[in-house]
Amino acid sequence: MAEQTEDAISLKDVQLGLDNGQFTLRKPTSGKSDVWESFSCVIDANGKKLPFVQCDKCLKVLPFCSHKTGTSGLRRHSCPITKGQTKLAFTKSLLVPEKFKKETRDKCVQFVCFTQLAQHLVDTAARIGKFDVCEILPHPTTVSRNVEMRAQSLRKHVVEEITATISKFGCAVTADIWTETYRKTSFLSATIHYVNEQSELHSRVLFAAPFDPSTSKTGENIRRHLLQNLRVFGIDATDMGKKIIFFKHSGQQGKLKKSLKQSIETRWNSNFDMLNSVLEQYEDIASVLTESNNYDKIGRISISTLKLLVSFLKPFKEATDDLETDNTAPSASLVLPWSVRLIEHCTSATKDPLLSEIATVCVTRLKELLSADSTSSHSVHMLYKIATFLTPNLRGLRMLDERGRQNVIQGVKEMIEDLKFDHAHDEDVEPTPAKRPTVLHKFSDWEEEEESCGSKSLDVQIQEYRTMKLELSSQQNILQWWNSNSSQFPALSNLARFVLCIPATSAPSERAFSLCGRILEERRSVLKPSSVSDILFLHGNLK
Repeated sequence: MAEQTEDAISLKDVQLGLDNGQFTLRKPTSGKSDVWESFSCVIDANGKKLPFVQCDKCLKVLPFCSHKTGTSGLRRHSCPITKGQTKLAFTKSLLVPEKFKKETRDKCVQFVCFTQLAQHLVDTAARIGKFDVCEILPHPTTVSRNVEMRAQSLRKHVVEEITATISKFGCAVTADIWTETYRKTSFLSATIHYVNEQSELHSRVLFAAPFDPSTSKTGENIRRHLLQNLRVFGIDATDMGKKIIFFKHSGQQGKLKKSLKQSIETRWNSNFDMLNSVLEQYEDIASVLTESNNYDKIGRISISTLKLLVSFLKPFKEATDDLETDNTAPSASLVLPWSVRLIEHCTSATKDPLLSEIATVCVTRLKELLSADSTSSHSVHMLYKIATFLTPNLRGLRMLDERGRQNVIQGVKEMIEDLKFDHAHDEDVEPTPAKRPTVLHKFSDWEEEEESCGSKSLDVQIQEYRTMKLELSSQQNILQWWNSNSSQFPALSNLARFVLCIPATSAPSERAFSLCGRILEERRSVLKPSSVSDILFLHGNLK
C-alpha cells in the first residue's frame, strides 16, 4: 500500500477527516513491532495509507513515516488513558453531586500528590459524565483552610505515634535550610528518623519553619531554632540526652541517544556524571562533531585520561548513592566501611602519575575522618562506628585494627551504661512466680544460680554476639534481625534501635524541599509561611 507524503496533508486535516468519516483506521498487516498493538494507520478515501497514526486508547493522532522515523516516536507517546480505563467520550455537561465535590476537596488538600487529584477527576468523569471542572474544584481559600485543618489533625496523630518511641529509644533528626527565590524567605525543615515498635525504620517530615533572615545561620542558632519547633511534637530541648540530632549546614544534543550531563557546583557527583556521560557516548559525540566540522572540540580530549578520571571518581559516586539511600534501610553503618574502602582506592591511585596529587590529598582527608580522636569535628563519629558493629554481617569490624575494634566495643559499653539500655526491658518483664519449696531448698547456699537472658552481663552479651553462628542473609532486614534476637541480647538490641535510625546524611531533609519546591515556587506570591510548613508536612506524611 502506497504511503502519501507528510507535506500533502496536515495533522489538523487528518483529525478533521477522521471526525467526519472521510478517513478510516486500519491495523497494519506487515508491521512486526509490538507497538502496533496500540496504534492504527490512517487511510484516506482511496485506500492509501497517510503518514499518520492514531492511538487506539486516547485517540491522539501522531505523524508517522516508516522510512524516516520508524516506531521510536510512537514508543515515546505518553498515553493518558491507563490500561482498563474507560474512555471519556461524553458530550453533555452534568451537575456534580455534593458527594464528589467533598471528595475533590479532600484530594485538593493532598494536591502535593498531584496524580491522586488527577486520577480522582478522571474517575469522577467516568462515573457521572462530562462536567464543568470549575464546578467541582473548591475555592483556593477552602483548600487553604482544609490544608491547615488536615495538618493539625495529622500532627496530633504523629505526636501520639512518635512520643512513646522517642522517650524510650530516642531518634535522629536531620535538618535543611531552603530559601525561596521570590520573597527570599528562608525555611528550616526537620525530618525525624526512628524505629517503631515493630522494628521498622520510619522517617517523617515534621515542619518547615521560617528562619529569621536577620539571624546568622550558625550551628548554634540553627540548633536553638530547631529545638524550639520540636517542642510542638513533644521533643523537649531539656531532655536531649536520649536524642541524636544532626545538622547540615546547543542543538547537537538531540542527535545523541542520551543527554549529556552538566557539571553543577552544588552537586557532589556532577563532575563524575558529566565525564561519564561523555565517555559513554564518546564515539557518537565524535561523529556528530565531525559532521558539523567541530571535531577539534573532542579531539583534544584523551580517551585514556577520560577513562582514568571516571574510574577514579566512580567509587565516590557509589558511596554517595549508598549513603543517601532511601528511608527504608539503615545507612549509618555504611559510613565506616565506605571511608576505609575509599582510602584503599585512593592509596592505590597515588601510584598513577596523573592522579597522584589529588589522590594523596584524598587519602590525607579520609584518614582524618578515621582519626582515633572522636572529639574532632572532622572524624567519623563513634556513633557511626557503633552502627557498623551493630550490623551483624560487619560485627567483626575487620576494616579496623585491633585497637580500633576495642575502642568501638568500649564505646558500645559506655553508651549502653549512659542510656541505661541494659535495664530497658525491666518494666516489660513479668515477675517470676515463686518456686514451690523442695527438699533441696535446705541446701540453697550450694545451688548453682540460673542466669536468665535478661540478666546477662553486658560483657557476656557482647561476647556471644561477636562469636555466635550468624544466620542472616544479605537481603534480611537488620532491624528485624535485632527484633528476633532481642531476648538474647536485650541491651544490644535496644542500642541497635537507637543508633540504626540515624541517617548517614541529611539527604532526607534536602529531598523533602526539592520534591515540593516546584509547587512552593509556583505559589510563592500567595503562600503564607505557615502554609508552606503545612504543605511540606502533609507531603511528607500523607502516604
